Amino acid sequence: MKDSEQKRFNRKELGDYLITIGEQIRQGAFQAEGRIWPVPDEVEAEIQLKEKKGTITAKLKWQWPTLTEYDQKALQEVQEWKTSFSAVKGRLATDFKELQQQASQGQVLSEAVLHDFVEGSQAMANLGEPEWQGAIQEYLDHVHNLRLAVEHRQLELVRHELRDLAARMAACHREFK
Repeated sequence: MKDSEQKRFNRKELGDYLITIGEQIRQGAFQAEGRIWPVPDEVEAEIQLKEKKGTITAKLKWQWPTLTEYDQKALQEVQEWKTSFSAVKGRLATDFKELQQQASQGQVLSEAVLHDFVEGSQAMANLGEPEWQGAIQEYLDHVHNLRLAVEHRQLELVRHELRDLAARMAACHREFK
């Protein structure tokens, strides 16, 4: 589920919009994606307010589990996806750590580990949500560049691509978690 709105509000419109959201949360029924979701008594939230270089920025993020609202078939699909995605992600983390270790020791990367990492990256891309596609494509571009650097035995480029991949992974985790 992803519901996003970006537009210019006047002060009153923005205030009214935030009051509407606040009232929905307070009443325990939040509307998103054409559906009404129950709001639990406790909600995990992150609030960031800062002024920097003449601009105030506010970010509000909250989340709560919704699986109790799924029918049995949808729940099973989500559980299967989580299991398979988690398994792929776990293998990728192990392979990536091994590649980083080899590169930091000045070794040529293991073809077998690199192959598993490339295949796992593609599997992850296939399991990804539609809104992840831009970030996944950037990630896959770095995976491709890593393969080329390994093929041409350019250790500095290998290290560079591993750093870029680590940065891309961290950005994805922040953005899509």
